Amino acid sequence: MDFDSVNRICIVSSNPDSEKLRKWSSYLNAPINPEDVQHYRFQLLFECDHFTLKDFEGRRLSINFDENHLDYKRLRHRGKNELIAKALGAAKGYRKVLDLSVGLAVDSVFLCQLGFEVQGVERSPALYTLLSEAFSNTQQKPLQDYVLHHLDSLNFLKVKRGLLDFDAIYFDPMYPHKKKSALPKQEMIIFRDLVGNDSDARDVLREAIAWPVKRIVVKRPLNAEELLPGVTHAYEGKVVRYDTYVLR
Repeated sequence: MDFDSVNRICIVSSNPDSEKLRKWSSYLNAPINPEDVQHYRFQLLFECDHFTLKDFEGRRLSINFDENHLDYKRLRHRGKNELIAKALGAAKGYRKVLDLSVGLAVDSVFLCQLGFEVQGVERSPALYTLLSEAFSNTQQKPLQDYVLHHLDSLNFLKVKRGLLDFDAIYFDPMYPHKKKSALPKQEMIIFRDLVGNDSDARDVLREAIAWPVKRIVVKRPLNAEELLPGVTHAYEGKVVRYDTYVLR
Protein backbone atom coordinates (compact mmCIF):
# COMPACT_ATOMS: atom_id res chain seq x y z
CA MET A 1 0.00 0.00 0.00
CA ASP A 2 1.15 3.54 -0.72
CA PHE A 3 0.81 6.55 1.55
CA ASP A 4 1.20 10.14 0.43
CA SER A 5 3.90 12.44 1.75
CA VAL A 6 1.59 13.86 4.43
CA ASN A 7 1.46 10.47 6.10
CA ARG A 8 4.98 9.24 5.42
CA ILE A 9 6.09 7.02 8.24
CA CYS A 10 9.27 5.22 9.18
CA ILE A 11 10.20 2.80 11.94
CA VAL A 12 12.96 3.52 14.43
CA SER A 13 14.33 0.79 16.69
CA SER A 14 17.49 -0.53 18.29
CA ASN A 15 16.28 -4.01 17.38
CA PRO A 16 15.80 -3.80 13.59
CA ASP A 17 15.89 -7.59 13.14
CA SER A 18 12.69 -8.17 15.11
CA GLU A 19 10.23 -10.34 13.18
CA LYS A 20 7.36 -8.14 14.36
CA LEU A 21 9.20 -5.07 13.13
CA ARG A 22 9.78 -6.56 9.69
CA LYS A 23 6.10 -7.49 9.44
CA TRP A 24 4.92 -3.96 10.12
CA SER A 25 7.64 -2.46 7.94
CA SER A 26 6.34 -4.50 5.02
CA TYR A 27 2.68 -3.78 5.78
CA LEU A 28 3.17 -0.04 6.13
CA ASN A 29 5.79 0.25 3.41
CA ALA A 30 7.84 1.99 6.09
CA PRO A 31 11.65 1.80 6.12
CA ILE A 32 13.46 0.79 9.31
CA ASN A 33 16.03 3.27 10.67
CA PRO A 34 16.36 5.40 7.50
CA GLU A 35 19.21 7.90 7.30
CA ASP A 36 16.80 10.78 6.60
CA VAL A 37 14.57 10.00 9.57
CA GLN A 38 14.02 13.72 10.23
CA HIS A 39 12.16 14.03 6.94
CA TYR A 40 9.38 11.68 7.95
CA ARG A 41 6.15 13.12 9.31
CA PHE A 42 5.74 10.21 11.73
CA GLN A 43 8.18 7.84 13.41
CA LEU A 44 6.99 4.53 14.81
CA LEU A 45 9.31 3.88 17.74
CA PHE A 46 9.74 0.25 18.71
CA GLU A 47 11.38 -0.49 22.06
CA CYS A 48 10.80 -3.26 24.60
CA ASP A 49 8.31 -4.91 22.25
CA HIS A 50 6.07 -1.83 22.33
CA PHE A 51 5.21 0.80 19.71
CA THR A 52 4.96 4.53 20.28
CA LEU A 53 4.14 7.00 17.53
CA LYS A 54 6.07 10.27 17.39
CA ASP A 55 5.32 13.15 15.03
CA PHE A 56 7.79 15.60 13.51
CA GLU A 57 7.40 17.99 16.46
CA GLY A 58 8.13 15.31 19.04
CA ARG A 59 4.57 14.70 20.26
CA ARG A 60 3.95 11.07 21.21
CA LEU A 61 1.00 8.72 21.19
CA SER A 62 0.78 5.14 22.48
CA ILE A 63 -2.11 2.78 23.16
CA ASN A 64 -2.26 0.29 26.01
CA PHE A 65 -5.66 -1.02 27.04
CA ASP A 66 -4.37 -2.42 30.32
CA GLU A 67 -3.36 1.00 31.56
CA ASN A 68 -6.00 3.57 32.41
CA HIS A 69 -4.41 6.46 30.57
CA LEU A 70 -7.44 7.13 28.35
CA ASP A 71 -10.11 5.67 30.64
CA TYR A 72 -9.91 2.18 29.16
CA LYS A 73 -10.91 0.66 32.49
CA ARG A 74 -14.29 1.94 33.57
CA LEU A 75 -14.64 0.03 36.79
CA ARG A 76 -17.99 1.60 37.52
CA HIS A 77 -20.69 1.58 34.90
CA ARG A 78 -24.44 1.00 34.70
CA GLY A 79 -24.40 -1.90 32.27
CA LYS A 80 -27.51 -1.91 30.08
CA ASN A 81 -28.49 1.44 31.58
CA GLU A 82 -25.54 3.21 30.01
CA LEU A 83 -26.83 5.57 27.32
CA ILE A 84 -24.63 3.99 24.66
CA ALA A 85 -25.97 0.54 25.59
CA LYS A 86 -29.56 1.75 25.45
CA ALA A 87 -28.97 3.36 22.08
CA LEU A 88 -27.47 0.18 20.63
CA GLY A 89 -30.35 -1.98 21.86
CA ALA A 90 -28.79 -3.96 24.69
CA ALA A 91 -32.20 -4.38 26.32
CA LYS A 92 -33.46 -6.03 23.13
CA GLY A 93 -30.59 -8.50 23.13
CA TYR A 94 -28.58 -6.82 20.40
CA ARG A 95 -24.95 -7.76 20.88
CA LYS A 96 -23.05 -7.69 17.58
CA VAL A 97 -21.80 -4.17 16.84
CA LEU A 98 -19.71 -2.68 14.05
CA ASP A 99 -17.72 0.41 15.09
CA LEU A 100 -17.05 2.46 11.96
CA SER A 101 -14.62 4.93 13.55
CA VAL A 102 -12.41 3.16 16.06
CA GLY A 103 -9.92 5.99 16.63
CA LEU A 104 -8.27 5.28 19.98
CA ALA A 105 -10.89 2.58 20.68
CA VAL A 106 -12.17 4.16 23.91
CA ASP A 107 -15.78 3.50 22.92
CA SER A 108 -15.01 0.11 21.36
CA VAL A 109 -13.29 -1.04 24.53
CA PHE A 110 -16.18 0.18 26.67
CA LEU A 111 -18.68 -1.65 24.46
CA CYS A 112 -16.70 -4.87 24.89
CA GLN A 113 -16.69 -4.35 28.64
CA LEU A 114 -20.48 -3.92 28.50
CA GLY A 115 -20.80 -7.33 26.87
CA PHE A 116 -21.08 -6.41 23.19
CA GLU A 117 -19.27 -8.37 20.48
CA VAL A 118 -17.47 -5.65 18.54
CA GLN A 119 -15.64 -5.39 15.25
CA GLY A 120 -14.06 -2.10 14.25
CA VAL A 121 -12.84 -0.21 11.20
CA GLU A 122 -9.85 2.15 11.25
CA ARG A 123 -8.48 3.89 8.18
CA SER A 124 -5.26 5.39 9.57
CA PRO A 125 -2.37 2.97 8.99
CA ALA A 126 -0.43 4.26 11.98
CA LEU A 127 -3.42 4.00 14.32
CA TYR A 128 -4.24 0.57 12.92
CA THR A 129 -0.73 -0.56 13.87
CA LEU A 130 -0.98 0.80 17.43
CA LEU A 131 -4.46 -0.65 17.88
CA SER A 132 -3.53 -4.07 16.50
CA GLU A 133 -0.64 -4.32 18.92
CA ALA A 134 -2.78 -3.15 21.82
CA PHE A 135 -5.45 -5.76 21.11
CA SER A 136 -2.80 -8.46 20.70
CA ASN A 137 -1.13 -7.61 24.01
CA THR A 138 -4.12 -6.93 26.26
CA GLN A 139 -4.89 -9.14 29.23
CA GLN A 140 -8.55 -8.08 29.24
CA LYS A 141 -10.51 -11.11 28.08
CA PRO A 142 -13.43 -9.15 26.60
CA LEU A 143 -10.97 -7.50 24.20
CA GLN A 144 -9.03 -10.55 23.05
CA ASP A 145 -11.60 -11.55 20.43
CA TYR A 146 -11.90 -8.07 18.96
CA VAL A 147 -11.71 -8.00 15.15
CA LEU A 148 -10.07 -4.90 13.67
CA HIS A 149 -10.31 -4.02 9.98
CA HIS A 150 -7.96 -1.60 8.21
CA LEU A 151 -10.01 0.21 5.60
CA ASP A 152 -11.82 3.44 4.92
CA SER A 153 -15.30 3.11 6.44
CA LEU A 154 -17.15 4.09 3.28
CA ASN A 155 -15.29 1.51 1.18
CA PHE A 156 -15.66 -1.07 3.94
CA LEU A 157 -19.43 -0.66 3.94
CA LYS A 158 -19.58 -0.98 0.16
CA VAL A 159 -17.29 -4.01 -0.05
CA LYS A 160 -18.57 -5.95 2.97
CA ARG A 161 -22.31 -5.42 2.67
CA GLY A 162 -24.05 -8.78 2.95
CA LEU A 163 -20.87 -10.56 4.03
CA LEU A 164 -20.90 -9.73 7.75
CA ASP A 165 -23.68 -10.03 10.31
CA PHE A 166 -24.28 -7.26 12.85
CA ASP A 167 -27.21 -6.13 14.98
CA ALA A 168 -26.14 -2.50 15.06
CA ILE A 169 -23.63 -0.03 13.64
CA TYR A 170 -21.91 2.62 15.78
CA PHE A 171 -20.41 5.75 14.23
CA ASP A 172 -18.51 8.59 15.93
CA PRO A 173 -17.40 10.96 13.15
CA MET A 174 -14.73 13.56 13.73
CA TYR A 175 -15.56 17.18 13.01
CA PRO A 176 -13.53 20.39 13.29
CA HIS A 177 -15.74 21.75 16.07
CA LYS A 178 -15.72 18.51 18.06
CA LYS A 179 -13.24 18.08 20.90
CA LYS A 180 -11.85 14.74 22.00
CA SER A 181 -11.85 15.82 25.64
CA ALA A 182 -10.44 12.51 26.91
CA LEU A 183 -7.15 13.30 25.19
CA PRO A 184 -4.37 15.39 26.69
CA LYS A 185 -3.50 18.34 24.45
CA GLN A 186 -0.36 16.86 22.87
CA GLU A 187 -2.06 13.56 22.07
CA MET A 188 -5.13 15.33 20.72
CA ILE A 189 -2.97 17.17 18.20
CA ILE A 190 -1.25 14.07 16.88
CA PHE A 191 -4.55 12.18 16.84
CA ARG A 192 -6.18 14.85 14.69
CA ASP A 193 -3.17 14.84 12.36
CA LEU A 194 -3.65 11.10 11.91
CA VAL A 195 -7.40 10.92 11.36
CA GLY A 196 -8.25 14.30 9.85
CA ASN A 197 -11.89 15.32 9.52
CA ASP A 198 -14.62 12.93 8.41
CA SER A 199 -15.77 15.04 5.46
CA ASP A 200 -17.56 11.98 4.05
CA ALA A 201 -19.52 11.31 7.26
CA ARG A 202 -22.94 11.78 5.67
CA ASP A 203 -22.02 9.46 2.81
CA VAL A 204 -20.84 6.89 5.34
CA LEU A 205 -24.12 7.10 7.22
CA ARG A 206 -26.16 6.78 4.01
CA GLU A 207 -24.21 3.66 3.11
CA ALA A 208 -24.62 2.27 6.62
CA ILE A 209 -28.40 2.74 6.43
CA ALA A 210 -28.40 0.39 3.43
CA TRP A 211 -26.98 -2.42 5.59
CA PRO A 212 -29.28 -5.11 7.00
CA VAL A 213 -28.93 -4.03 10.63
CA LYS A 214 -31.56 -3.23 13.21
CA ARG A 215 -30.23 0.16 14.20
CA ILE A 216 -27.48 2.69 13.66
CA VAL A 217 -26.16 4.92 16.43
CA VAL A 218 -24.32 8.17 15.68
CA LYS A 219 -22.47 9.91 18.50
CA ARG A 220 -22.83 13.69 18.32
CA PRO A 221 -21.92 16.72 20.40
CA LEU A 222 -24.96 17.55 22.50
CA ASN A 223 -26.04 20.63 20.53
CA ALA A 224 -24.94 19.53 17.06
CA GLU A 225 -27.37 19.05 14.21
CA GLU A 226 -28.45 15.58 13.13
CA LEU A 227 -25.97 14.07 10.70
CA LEU A 228 -28.92 12.97 8.54
CA PRO A 229 -32.66 13.43 9.14
CA GLY A 230 -34.68 10.49 10.38
CA VAL A 231 -33.41 10.01 13.95
CA THR A 232 -35.83 7.77 15.82
CA HIS A 233 -34.50 8.30 19.34
CA ALA A 234 -31.90 10.67 20.81
CA TYR A 235 -30.25 9.60 24.06
CA GLU A 236 -28.81 12.74 25.64
CA GLY A 237 -25.99 12.91 28.17
CA LYS A 238 -24.29 15.98 29.64
CA VAL A 239 -22.01 16.64 26.65
CA VAL A 240 -22.85 14.06 23.97
CA ARG A 241 -25.92 12.66 22.31
CA TYR A 242 -26.52 9.25 20.73
CA ASP A 243 -28.77 9.61 17.69
CA THR A 244 -30.41 6.27 16.91
CA TYR A 245 -31.83 5.31 13.55
CA VAL A 246 -34.13 2.28 14.00
CA LEU A 247 -34.21 0.46 10.68
CA ARG A 248 -36.32 -2.62 11.41
